[in-house]
Amino acid sequence: MKVGVYKGEQCNRNGCKGVIEEYEKKGSCSCHINPPCSYCTTLSEYCPECGWSAEDEQNEYLREHSKKQTATIYQYKSDEQRFNELKDGEFGYIHVVSGAHTIVRLKGKHPNMSISEIYIKLGLSENPNMPRMKRFTETEFELTYFCD
Repeated sequence: MKVGVYKGEQCNRNGCKGVIEEYEKKGSCSCHINPPCSYCTTLSEYCPECGWSAEDEQNEYLREHSKKQTATIYQYKSDEQRFNELKDGEFGYIHVVSGAHTIVRLKGKHPNMSISEIYIKLGLSENPNMPRMKRFTETEFELTYFCD
């Protein structure tokens, strides 16, 4: 048998013959400001016969579900740590904080590429005056460019 959930349905939980009712909600709908509002999403259905409550059932589910969750631990890594994680002999780069929202600063490693090859790989070759190489060796580079 199907268990009742909405007002007017028969409960049918463990043979209960009660009819689902709703508590009177306090407040009023504010969906016109920020939908869906708490007035509309708060569960108010219950069975007066066996004591079942939609809100209690939801809270129990959330308690059980939260026990199964594992905490996500984020570890901050400095720019130097992230740079050191790049593989030597392969092309790769990290974004470094530049201090300005329109300036992009990249620090990377490369397998003995030329400056123009690096610009092509980064998609910066169309405007050769835009990127500025701050540091360039046969294995590493650091450059800045505007992104406004």
